[in-house]
Amino acid sequence: MTLSHLQAMLLFALAISVAFGFLGRRRPAERARFIVWSFLVFLGVGIAVGWLMYPFSK
Repeated sequence: MTLSHLQAMLLFALAISVAFGFLGRRRPAERARFIVWSFLVFLGVGIAVGWLMYPFSK
């Protein structure tokens, strides 16, 4: 299976967010909210770091 950088980041963010959600929250509603929130934070940070590194790739 060959993944692009974006697909690998999405898979990593999803897996880690689900793990953090199940390890850190007790109630299902809190767990779901935390999973979505951490997934979006992982994506935002990953995209921001990618954009910050872009000028150094040339």
